[in-house]
Amino acid sequence: MELTKETEVRPDSIPDLKVDATFRKVPKNAISFAIWKIDEDRLEAVARPQYGTFYDNCAYIIYAANLVGHYASQETITREQKPNVPLERYIHYWLGSQVSEQNRSNVVHKIQELDTYLGNVASIYRESQHHESARFLSYFKNGYDVLSGSLLNAPKQTRLFQLYGRKWLRAIELATVDWTHFNSDYIMVLLMDAMTFVWIGRSSAGIERRSALAWVQRQQRKDVPLCVVDDGYEQSMSVEQKELWNKVLPLQHRMVYQARQSGGDYDSSNCCGNGINGINGINGLNGSSKSDANANKFRIYKCNQRGRLHLDQLDVGMPSKDDLSDANGVYLLDNFGQSIWLWVGAQATQADALTAMGNGRAFVKKKKYPNTTLVVRVLEGREPVEFKRLFGNWLSVWQDNTRGHKPVSTKFGKLDAVLLGERPKMAADTQLVDDGRGERIIYRICGDEMEQLPPAKATVFTTNASYVVNYTVQCATVVPADLASVGIKSIIYQWNGSEASAETIAKADSYAMASFESLKEPGMFVQLYEFDETPHFLQMFEGKLIIMRGQRSELLHSNNNLNWDFKTNIMLETFLLKIYGDASYNAKAVEEHPLSSISSKDCYAIKTNHVWVWCGQSSTGDAREMAKAVGALLGESSLVLEGKESKEFWQSVAMYFNQSLVINGQSCSSSTTSSSSSGAGSMCNGSNNSNGNGTGNISPTLSNNCYLNTTMPSKPRPPVQLFLVWWEQRHLRCEEILGFEQRDLSGDCTYILDTGTLAYVWLGEHAVSQERERYTTVAQSYVQNAPFGRRAATALAVVRQHAEPNVFKGFFETWDNELGKGFVTYEQMRQKLATIAPSNGLKEGSALILNNNQKDFDGHKKYPLPVLVQEMDMLPPEINPLRREVHLTHDDFVSVFKMSFYEFDELPKWKKQELKKLYKLF
Repeated sequence: MELTKETEVRPDSIPDLKVDATFRKVPKNAISFAIWKIDEDRLEAVARPQYGTFYDNCAYIIYAANLVGHYASQETITREQKPNVPLERYIHYWLGSQVSEQNRSNVVHKIQELDTYLGNVASIYRESQHHESARFLSYFKNGYDVLSGSLLNAPKQTRLFQLYGRKWLRAIELATVDWTHFNSDYIMVLLMDAMTFVWIGRSSAGIERRSALAWVQRQQRKDVPLCVVDDGYEQSMSVEQKELWNKVLPLQHRMVYQARQSGGDYDSSNCCGNGINGINGINGLNGSSKSDANANKFRIYKCNQRGRLHLDQLDVGMPSKDDLSDANGVYLLDNFGQSIWLWVGAQATQADALTAMGNGRAFVKKKKYPNTTLVVRVLEGREPVEFKRLFGNWLSVWQDNTRGHKPVSTKFGKLDAVLLGERPKMAADTQLVDDGRGERIIYRICGDEMEQLPPAKATVFTTNASYVVNYTVQCATVVPADLASVGIKSIIYQWNGSEASAETIAKADSYAMASFESLKEPGMFVQLYEFDETPHFLQMFEGKLIIMRGQRSELLHSNNNLNWDFKTNIMLETFLLKIYGDASYNAKAVEEHPLSSISSKDCYAIKTNHVWVWCGQSSTGDAREMAKAVGALLGESSLVLEGKESKEFWQSVAMYFNQSLVINGQSCSSSTTSSSSSGAGSMCNGSNNSNGNGTGNISPTLSNNCYLNTTMPSKPRPPVQLFLVWWEQRHLRCEEILGFEQRDLSGDCTYILDTGTLAYVWLGEHAVSQERERYTTVAQSYVQNAPFGRRAATALAVVRQHAEPNVFKGFFETWDNELGKGFVTYEQMRQKLATIAPSNGLKEGSALILNNNQKDFDGHKKYPLPVLVQEMDMLPPEINPLRREVHLTHDDFVSVFKMSFYEFDELPKWKKQELKKLYKLF
């Protein structure tokens, strides 16, 4: 469907292309990685030792080719492949912040030459300094340097670098040395002949500080003393150090900008925010503020050449692969104004492929988007995973994922706890820690009541309650290596029903997390919502978990029914259970009433005056076996096949079933039912849908775009994604790590491994306390903004460093249990350096030798103003909420109160309190 609104842009013209001789050296059928620099009209190949070093006045071209599902990097060695081996090819052109218009124009023409030489089979990315894509950054594991082109031929002098970035450290050389470049987010490095100064911004992260000290050590200035300067404590330097510092950065002119303010939930890094749709940040694209509701849309345009280029906007809601229906055409995707994607159909002309980037750039200018907006051209059949993730139904994206993890098959043979222990990749693929036969203790929480359920043959949950399961992992081996591979000995599960009240969930949260924290041995915490059950959770019940409506709760759990049984409890005489799944690790039985229709793919267990197991004619044999197993729990049952129902059957089940509901021989699009048990998740509690729909065993779609995630593994999982996450001013930020490996996990950080069905939160041993203690908040904030149109109830798991389970470790190509145990923190690195060179680091609790009032002020750890004005529960633990002001630096204090701390301290108590309230520091 097309809208009448049209936007016109004019495409660039195409010159006659003559491929540069330098490009002809690139092997077409090989894994390879190469960089070229464009300086005015010269194209120069960059030597491998210089990979990762750029000049801000130049443009660069990067070519990366790798096997499908793998990732290239600056360390990739060229290896020829057979012509029939498929390769992924990527071309990036990177523009420095000071690049000339001539260089911009030249690089575009050179890109067209390289693209033509390769046969128009590569994805093309337009990158800008400070705004690079996740794929570009993935090439440089240790970050990259940007040198100032204006200083290239200048005489040797003092140099100032600005360092920032958690996963990828950017070291930016600045053309001038002055205070205007200083910001509390950054680490500044001042290289002088007589001294190297490392200035630590108070808002910088521990991982940035460690990376910065490692970067300084790589500069090969071994004979030059090193001085580490803390933001706000410049006066603590020695007289000699201050004398050197003042020569280029006079302290009387000190001016340090505050940490950047959050204009929205995203900043210019690869981030996800809290509370706003986060598809773009999650996908590793450049972020921006999305406070404008009109801009917060995903738009698709069909490009039509009619003299000028016309863009016809398609009327789409959730983007679908089917929207790209014309293989002869070109589509433009406006990804929330943060990135522009040009999709070129397989039958489109070469001219369309070559002009696509120019059209994308024209669109950016027409829309008045930032000049640094990422523009990418992709080709049909060769789309990168970042593009496919924009579409919730692009199944080939999970089928193409070849990081050694094939989609979970419907049947994978007999479960073997020993085999799962020996093979972490199998455990990860199946998401089974063991065979589910370990000991389990189940607690039921409803309102303010909690009870331990007695062991029973049938396990029944009700949708108005939460359940906490303490499971002991069964390690069917004594081999130390296999025990280490399994990684954990306990799992704390928390399952929340769709009708559970906020009070119930809060109490379950509290009890489950307390149980997790009190574990004496390595363990994992998993939080689930109805319809989010993981394979291992269902395997614990051998696929026979029964979920009943909340109104059954009183009958099931009254004092005289603690040992109830289906076969003897007359009060539960009639009900209908729909059987989901076809194996012990994906099956469960859910009470549903009333039915709007019945699919021939479905199986039901109906208990009236008799137990009936009805199986549709299109249901599988495995599904029927699971249905019969549930039926056997209810009593003596009779199997009824569709089309062979007896008159007695129809009479017995009349209140649930009738022939008019059965859709013979086909799957009905609305086969699932609307019932109080058709659950929502944490963000949809109590929102029952009166018109649920699904297909076969697919769970219903709920209101608020809550797409229920069935636990049936017949639908392959999306590609696994790894994100480094952190809190910044009450918002969750993240950077995606493409081509991840174990060494990408840093012990002072928190990460999320998104497997598509389960989001693992990995807590580093040295991560900040706020992240270690609020791990469920981290996970829930991420999931609320996850891609694939996923609802907020996606299952969450929490694992700790050195206690990772096999189901987590198996997602990494290799795993070394000893890696990370010798982690060196920033403070340890700093102390080590201090034995070689003097450091001005203040010891905890020390104070500068000033007047007595000032001693009290300078003896406290300093924090940025945005941290200090947060709610009390978000403050770092060492801050006294009644004395927040002493944690400001001198500069911040004067900026806020318009007086020094000494003057402030002389004021009457009531006046000080008024001022603190005024500036939200009380």
